[in-house]
Amino acid sequence: MSEAFQAGLQALFDAHPTKDKFRSELWKTFLALGLPTRKSEVFQYLKLRHLYALPPVSAESASIDPTPYILPECQGSCFVFVNGRYMPSLSRLSAFPKKGVALPMSDAFKVYGTLLNNRFSSIVQEEKDPFAALNGALYEEGLFLYFPPKLVMENPLQILHLNSDEGWSFPRIQCMAGILTSASIVSTIVGQTPFISSPVVDFTLDEGARIDYFQDALEISSLGWVFDATRATLKRDAIFHAVALTIGSRAVRHDYKVNLRGENGEALLHGVWQLHENREAHTHVLIDHEAPACRSYQQFKGVVHDTSHSSFEGKIYVRQAAQKTQAFQLNNNLILSDRANADSKPNLEIFADDVKASHGATVGQLDEEQLLYLRSRGIPLAIAKQLLIHGFTQEVVDKVAILSLREKARHVLC
Repeated sequence: MSEAFQAGLQALFDAHPTKDKFRSELWKTFLALGLPTRKSEVFQYLKLRHLYALPPVSAESASIDPTPYILPECQGSCFVFVNGRYMPSLSRLSAFPKKGVALPMSDAFKVYGTLLNNRFSSIVQEEKDPFAALNGALYEEGLFLYFPPKLVMENPLQILHLNSDEGWSFPRIQCMAGILTSASIVSTIVGQTPFISSPVVDFTLDEGARIDYFQDALEISSLGWVFDATRATLKRDAIFHAVALTIGSRAVRHDYKVNLRGENGEALLHGVWQLHENREAHTHVLIDHEAPACRSYQQFKGVVHDTSHSSFEGKIYVRQAAQKTQAFQLNNNLILSDRANADSKPNLEIFADDVKASHGATVGQLDEEQLLYLRSRGIPLAIAKQLLIHGFTQEVVDKVAILSLREKARHVLC
């Protein structure tokens, strides 16, 4: 079945209207990596045969009113994608700073070709995820964001992905943050019909830059496939903070790769999911400590009900040169049904000798003593359970700095 599916992808690539050097190179990367199977370690928990049974066709163009999905804080700073294509005509940019740069990718290559060519050359060499490589080969119109040095964004930016077609979409965003810049970005994915989406957001942070990145997958149907890839490369003193929120779908997979390439860089990754029915959510993380005196912190929490399924696989990789690294990784899970599953596989790979690092995972149920205590105070069982779930998820939800998104997450996940 995967051979037929890959042949369909080949037809998409052959029919693509744009053939440039990097698309061709990333297509070769995809072919070399191949479609993942259940035998692929980092994809072992996904039921990919169901994906490969679908015909690989490109999502059709459409016009959708984005207004209901734009966060109040982002009314003048929202970049809209429809079925994978960046749509400047639907975007709301009145509050986007004049010093910032926001261009369709095709235009950005004409103006910032050197920057983008250098970055794509690195991507071709480093990308190991087949779906992210496929994005680089098949995206149609992406978005380029550049924040010049010392620009401090007063308002958060929203990248809104609207999906209304059963075909496959490939949104792509390249974001470059200059020295001492600071920005908050929300990525919201919406899809109330069957859809397949493989978004890629690639961040490069110059010295002292900070990006806070919030991923909102709280408004998707149970029939969607999302293969979301986040890439971040950090120079000296840069900080990358990400929080992922999801209710799952047919499958939602968040894949992170963060490279700490300058001293004193910091990567903070958090995630929380609550899954019902047969929804799935999967998280894969690689933090690559390349430089000394950097810090990384990972905390992911999940609640699974009914026949839902989650997985977490994370690696902290500390190179020999990365002395004085501090790294921490934790995955906590609550299983609230005999038929629900939560798999967890945290791990460390350390080649330096002056390192503070730890990792852990827990899988359990609601505490019976805590339930008994709440019920002894006259609280009904259903409400008592909800209070304990709230306490479990709230720690991550509170990391969301944007008020409307935090309240939305509390309503859905707590």
